[in-house]
Amino acid sequence: MTTKNRKGQLLISHPNLPSDNFFYRSVVYIYEDGKDGTLGVVINKHTDHKVKDLCKTKGIMFPDSTRMIFQGGPVNPGSIVILHTDEWSSGNTMYAGGRFNLSSDEHMFTKIAMGDQPAYYRVMAGISAWGPGQLDMELNARFPYTSANSWLTATANDSIIYEYDGDEQWNEAVKLSSQQMIHTYF
Repeated sequence: MTTKNRKGQLLISHPNLPSDNFFYRSVVYIYEDGKDGTLGVVINKHTDHKVKDLCKTKGIMFPDSTRMIFQGGPVNPGSIVILHTDEWSSGNTMYAGGRFNLSSDEHMFTKIAMGDQPAYYRVMAGISAWGPGQLDMELNARFPYTSANSWLTATANDSIIYEYDGDEQWNEAVKLSSQQMIHTYF
């Protein structure tokens, strides 16, 4: 069982995590955390697929030809979710912590294509999931996990989620985690 609710927090993979691990240099946004486990999406690793191409298969004329789909996690890689700012909603939208919502329904891309869109959003395929107590064990490097399996944490903000991606986002998230940790002590 988790000791604190981490909804709205970032998990930043430990710098010592081996490069063959799925979460190597990953930034994960936690959108659900409770007695049944923890759910999140990797926000910094895009796939080679564009949102426009996905929409085309559904008969939707998506106007943005540059927006990429991110690799949200290894669980259910065929599911598509959008992490977005909280002023917008669609048919299946849930509060995801902080000023963020998560949507996943048939109409969200049609709405966006018609100009009804959130201020900022990121599209992910798949999610990341931890069973009850598993994340606490990883964070505390308790057996069978080691410090290399541990995570850095930070409170998410718009900038870290939407202004960066890839290794640059991971580096900025590591800095954010360090700054927030220092501020708690001084």
